[in-house]
Formats: sequence, C-alpha cells, structure tokens
Amino acid sequence: MRTGETEMEMAALHVAEQEQRIARQEALIERRRGVGAPLDRSLKLIGEMKDFLEIMRAHLAMLSN
Repeated sequence: MRTGETEMEMAALHVAEQEQRIARQEALIERRRGVGAPLDRSLKLIGEMKDFLEIMRAHLAMLSN
C-alpha cells in the first residue's frame, strides 16, 4: 500500500485497473475477430480475467461492510 492508502482504497484501485485491462483485452479480441484469428485462448483468458474481477469486487464489498 502507498503511504496513507487504506486497504479499501487499494482494493478499489485494483478493481478499476482490472476493469481497464479487461476493456483493453476485449478491444484486442475484437480486432483479432475482425481478421479471422483463432480466439479460443483469448476468450478463455478474458473469461478468467472477468472471474477474477468478480472475486476482487466481492473482496471490495467485504471491506466496505
């Protein structure tokens, strides 16, 4: 944690960063889809990233209670 940063602030920042990562990856997937590239591995990875985001959001919610 950064000096003065609470655990909840840190968790919220990590959630926001993961949301941004997912948005970037979804854009990359759409570009790959546009050129007919295989997407199996990309779709599996984005699914795992979204699953992890849900875990992160649950942790953030737990901290806010």
